[in-house]
Amino acid sequence: MNVEEILVAFTAGESPPLGNIWRITAKKTDFYLDPLGQAGAFHLSVHGPSDRHPDGHRFHIRVDRKAAATVDEQGNLFIYNIPRRGLAFDGQELARGIFRVARLRWLWDLQRPRFRQAAALPGPLPDISDNRSGRRLSTLLEPNEATDLDLVVSYGKPHWLEGAASLRDNARLGPLRNDAGMWLTAISYRRSQMEYPPPKGLILPLPRRGEKPNRITGGGPGQGGGGMYWFVEAITSREVIEASRPNTRA
Repeated sequence: MNVEEILVAFTAGESPPLGNIWRITAKKTDFYLDPLGQAGAFHLSVHGPSDRHPDGHRFHIRVDRKAAATVDEQGNLFIYNIPRRGLAFDGQELARGIFRVARLRWLWDLQRPRFRQAAALPGPLPDISDNRSGRRLSTLLEPNEATDLDLVVSYGKPHWLEGAASLRDNARLGPLRNDAGMWLTAISYRRSQMEYPPPKGLILPLPRRGEKPNRITGGGPGQGGGGMYWFVEAITSREVIEASRPNTRA
């Protein structure tokens, strides 16, 4: 089975990874996006045309409930309202056969010295091999900025956002190709959170005086439930996380 992966980490210069390391995978007729080391608790998938999806592609996010329970039991809060069979979404159609499917966002708070220890990902770094490459996004951000990684899938040939400008900025990741003839490309951006805000509810309050900082990942569809799917790596407090535990999972 031909499997190819790209690992993406966010850092502050030469610091350890801040927030999750994300994995982008091409496997058979599909692409997958998931955080490395989360015990397979959830993933976003791009299913290309196949016997299972003869009418075309399907963009889908799914939670493995058993794996999510294991993550929760380890003390890492895992709250979601994804249906048991998963949640399908349309993606943002940029042109015929070209879709922006996801945006990964890392907030500048992860790089701030006062939160950097809480943001750091524990454990050894993953290995790089012949079928696995890695990229570190290490630009130091200004207050209220974010680093974004936009993922695009296309039919027939790779589609690069920003065209040749993405080459000059060394912003390209990929491309990856699956067996359905689809391509996945990714472009990194430095953006203002004020000019490009995430969907409501994906960012929790920062720690107040006396509270313990804690990294957190939020995810949800674009405004109105359509378009691309967002994942936001941020900082909140352990107290906010613990106060959320009474909320039941759907």
